Amino acid sequence: MMSMTSHKRAAFACASAISLLAGEAAAQAERQEPAEVGEVVVTARRREERLIDVPVAASVVSAAALAERGGAISTGELLAGQPSVRFNNLTSSITSEVSMRASSTARATNGDPSVGLYRNGAYIGGGAIGGRNFSRLDMFDIGRVEVLRGTQGALYGRNAVGGAVNIVSARPEFSNGGYVDAKYGVETQRAQVQAAVNLAASDELAFRFGADYVHQDDGFFYNPVNDVHFDQEKGLGLRAQARLAKGPADVTLLVEHQQLTTPTITYQIAIPAGSAGFPRGYIQDQFAYPWNTPPLAKQNISAAMLSAQVDLGWAEFSSTSLVRVRESMYALDSDGVNPQELARARAAGQVAPATPIDPNGASVTADRTKTLSQDVRLSGQALEGRLDWLAGAEVMSQESRYSVTLGRTPTAAAPSVGTVEAAVQNYESWAAYGALTYDLTDDLSLTGELRYTSDDKTLTSRLRDRITNQLAGGAARIVDGTSSPENLSYNATLAYSLPLNLLAYGKVGTSYRAGGFNRNLGDLRQPVVVPVAYDDETSRSYELGVKGAPLSGVYVALAGYRTEMTDMIAQLDNGCRVTNPVCPVAATSFLTNAGDARSWGVEAEISGRYDLGDGQLRLSLNGSRQGGEVTSGRYAGLSLPQTPGWLASAEANYRVPVAGVEAFGNIAYNAQWGGVQELSAATPKLSDFQVVNARLGVDLGRIQVAAYVENLFDTVFIVAQDATVRRYSRPRLSGLQLRYSW
Repeated sequence: MMSMTSHKRAAFACASAISLLAGEAAAQAERQEPAEVGEVVVTARRREERLIDVPVAASVVSAAALAERGGAISTGELLAGQPSVRFNNLTSSITSEVSMRASSTARATNGDPSVGLYRNGAYIGGGAIGGRNFSRLDMFDIGRVEVLRGTQGALYGRNAVGGAVNIVSARPEFSNGGYVDAKYGVETQRAQVQAAVNLAASDELAFRFGADYVHQDDGFFYNPVNDVHFDQEKGLGLRAQARLAKGPADVTLLVEHQQLTTPTITYQIAIPAGSAGFPRGYIQDQFAYPWNTPPLAKQNISAAMLSAQVDLGWAEFSSTSLVRVRESMYALDSDGVNPQELARARAAGQVAPATPIDPNGASVTADRTKTLSQDVRLSGQALEGRLDWLAGAEVMSQESRYSVTLGRTPTAAAPSVGTVEAAVQNYESWAAYGALTYDLTDDLSLTGELRYTSDDKTLTSRLRDRITNQLAGGAARIVDGTSSPENLSYNATLAYSLPLNLLAYGKVGTSYRAGGFNRNLGDLRQPVVVPVAYDDETSRSYELGVKGAPLSGVYVALAGYRTEMTDMIAQLDNGCRVTNPVCPVAATSFLTNAGDARSWGVEAEISGRYDLGDGQLRLSLNGSRQGGEVTSGRYAGLSLPQTPGWLASAEANYRVPVAGVEAFGNIAYNAQWGGVQELSAATPKLSDFQVVNARLGVDLGRIQVAAYVENLFDTVFIVAQDATVRRYSRPRLSGLQLRYSW
């Protein structure tokens, strides 16, 4: 049984891991044997510490594990199989987001996420759109992914209500190497090439260069009017890094840029017969939508990051500096039809002659968010190694310039062709945080973490006519808002070393999700007024868990939690629908405080490595049960939306020598059951689904060849819906992959 000193050090390391840029190079990680799950290390303070010793619900996805799946280009692929983790897929990376442990979502709004999003220890979330999800560039050339489930507000700060995810990029190492990875998707004619080269100029200076190229004009979701696919993806990402490790200092500079046409929002109009204004009903093809507004989404990113670690002898100094500019946009057909299709539907009796639908309704949403952040921290030991300490401070400045352009058909009575709502939000934040871990005995330790945060948000928004540039909408659309919340969050963890190499822990902690402003105030005809602002959400969470390796080669973890939320931030919409004669356009989603709420859950993991014949088999099984409801206010008694009752996953990876080469196979299974779509008594249920991915190939040493199938059984399900709109998952995709490494 390990001493609690090791447990204490590991707990402290995990607490500061997201703030530290460290890790092994991933240039040839796909050719290395993945470590046992419990033996995976989190490298912090320039030393390795086993994840099995950390008294929190945490996972590390290594570069080798990602390579076994064939890589990841979306957040859903990246976090697949993680207990209590759900990717809320809205068919576009710009509007999709991550949820953990029943944390609330901000779907299709400009709100902050309820999960902390980090790259190399720097917070990258926030902004009007695109800030609730990782970008494609973030998921290129990964060293590892750290997933911390449960309240992390004490050290990681804003929005880490459900947990935090930190993607650590592969950084320069002091050896030469690299890889070229090419993939081709058959059904979509998708071509993708990713490459990275690591160059060691000396024992102290190294460089790493990478490129990510994708070209896909074809797809599954088609717009015949403009002959374009909603799920097209075309672009290039570039990254360059330099690392200097000299004496006690280790400094890495990273610069990167992405220009990308990315999949955009899709939706099918599906209105049953007998609905108001639709006597025979109107249901579009499942995968072809007759928009006259060309579907398009783009996301360009430019960033520079400087990380430094210096061993001062008595302590270690760490610094992370970030400048990141993210430009996102997407175009939406507000009515979902073109004039010719509307005329056909009226003639067929599907749409009543008097149903007020403008076939030229359109919406273009754009945002430019610039983030500047600086984090500094000191860490060390005292009392002959029985006490670990951490002290840090962070400042962040974020400017978001946001606009929503609405188009319409001009008439004699209303000659305007539409409006432009432009907004500027400034977000200034600073925080101070710290942690102490003390060994009460060799087997018992106590950790305390504390963070004070001060935020200052301002918003200026105006609605103007597109032609005259005159103010529109009256006083309600002239917005000058300010908000200056403060918060003190804490975590307290007690951990005890048990027999059989097990660790038990109990934790209580609080978190804080900053309030803000709804920058899209909707249509002037909307039946539900979009509120300008919403208040902060705070929560307190209780967790008990046990984890460890009771048998050789077997890792297990079990955790249970309960979270109490105050002023929960929830997503609603303004009531516009194509079936609504007052506002017959697509709904505008917004955020508001829905009252107090409660969530709970249990999650379990088991994984192992076994010899099977001449090869080796790795198995993992994960599952979680969760739920929750609103406990006060007008929504009391309603279930928390976007919270599946059950999540389950399994993955098997087998490698075996055959005829002088190494054959391999990977099968991954993911499923969900239960839950509801929206915070409403009449909301549709979430779709139950079971999806299987498979990958088979041979490893010839430097060359690896594989065939893959995503969604093997062609399971198509609804990922989001309301009374008139449905969004679908992607059908089966097969392809080939060729990788050369040196």
